Amino acid sequence: MKWKPGKKQLSIMVSVILCSLVIMLIYYILFNGSRLARTINNILSILTPIIIGCAIGYILTPLLNVIEKKWIYSFYRLRGIDLNDRQYFKKRRQVRKFSVAITIILFLAIVYAMVLILVPQLIRSIRDIIRNLPFYVNNLQRIMDKYLNDNPAVRRVVDSVLQQYSTNINNMLKDFVVPSISTMITTLSKSMMSIIRIFLYLIVGIVVAVYILNSKENFIGQGKKICYAYLRRDFANEVIGAFRYAHHTFTSFLIGKVVDSLLVGLICFIVISFLNIPYPIVLAFGVGITNLIPFFGPYIGGGFGFILLIMINPVKALVFLVTIVILQQIDGNILGPLILGNSTGLSGFWVIFAIMVFGGIWGPIGWIIGVPVFACIYTFCRHITMKRLRAKRLPRDTSIYIETAYMDENGIVPLSEADNTKYYVHNEGSTWRRIFKLYKKNKKYIEHVLPNKPNNDINSENQDDFRMDENNSDEDKNDEI
Repeated sequence: MKWKPGKKQLSIMVSVILCSLVIMLIYYILFNGSRLARTINNILSILTPIIIGCAIGYILTPLLNVIEKKWIYSFYRLRGIDLNDRQYFKKRRQVRKFSVAITIILFLAIVYAMVLILVPQLIRSIRDIIRNLPFYVNNLQRIMDKYLNDNPAVRRVVDSVLQQYSTNINNMLKDFVVPSISTMITTLSKSMMSIIRIFLYLIVGIVVAVYILNSKENFIGQGKKICYAYLRRDFANEVIGAFRYAHHTFTSFLIGKVVDSLLVGLICFIVISFLNIPYPIVLAFGVGITNLIPFFGPYIGGGFGFILLIMINPVKALVFLVTIVILQQIDGNILGPLILGNSTGLSGFWVIFAIMVFGGIWGPIGWIIGVPVFACIYTFCRHITMKRLRAKRLPRDTSIYIETAYMDENGIVPLSEADNTKYYVHNEGSTWRRIFKLYKKNKKYIEHVLPNKPNNDINSENQDDFRMDENNSDEDKNDEI
């Protein structure tokens, strides 16, 4: 008779195998973490074209939907053909291929126009900045010398600081700048190879994006099928809903942020061109690009332009700074809420937290996508918390818990009705409470009695009053106990 393991034995075997694998993985991470990191980096390097293609396809999906659903489907509907019917399946496939072709052509045309119009202007402006940099430095030095000559006290402080740290500056120049000049050719050659590699990655990525756009519904259907096949129905619904929310958050935030940054850059270009501020294309491009970074981006773009202009003309630099401050106020109070709304649902603190954490992990890309990623994590944790509170039949409004002291068998007890002897609700014996209590008890005596007392009696009265306060504090401690 053959022995067949039952359901319980199979569960135990699977649990033992999974625990063993987890223990082996933890051991490998602890003692071979660097090797694992190199392996992951190699895998990501191999998959970089696929990741770029998926990103391009995801970004172009809204444009494809507009071209296909709003334009082509409407055109067929005017002819009396509803492509949503099952009988037009082949026609839908043809329309999809045609829509993908138009989308890719528009994308390449936009990229080509930006490269053709913007890049030469940027290169020309940057070349002029580099050529005139010695003049700008001399101009800044002349302004600083004039200011220091007019303020001798400031000049003495600056001279003392320079004398104190001159040795460190010279050592830094010897150790860092001189070796970096010798390796500049190697760095430039590596940069050229990196540019060629990125260009090849973009070509492969565009090919991958074509396949992604052409079969995006099939990929979505396969993902849902896998969820329902391997997960419980309720949990599968939660997973699919989480992905749906993440998609909505990413598309709303990224598309809105791109449109907002384009408008900010365009307005900045028009205003600083009208004000005759030099290098308007470079400055507007920097302001628009850095505006993609939430919270810190406007300050980075404005600071870059201010540092550049202060070497050319301090008055123009001040005008540019005032312009950027006004523009950011308009963006933060009018354009941003109008375009983005509350797409992430995060407060200012969590926005800063997300930028710092994901910026440290992924660099500049983390500055841009860190906020929507953290918004998804925050919403997932909030959903689980609300579900747990609902299961325990507890209130879900945060304002209720602000004044909560503790919870007993009767429910939530607010601070105003709490028992001070439970759960350390009040700290009556703290130093600050005793100081303020002592001040309140002796305030009347200090204001009315002491000014009218002779000097000989003040010390004795203070001693008696101090003894009285000690007795009162002892009584208060007894009352607390």
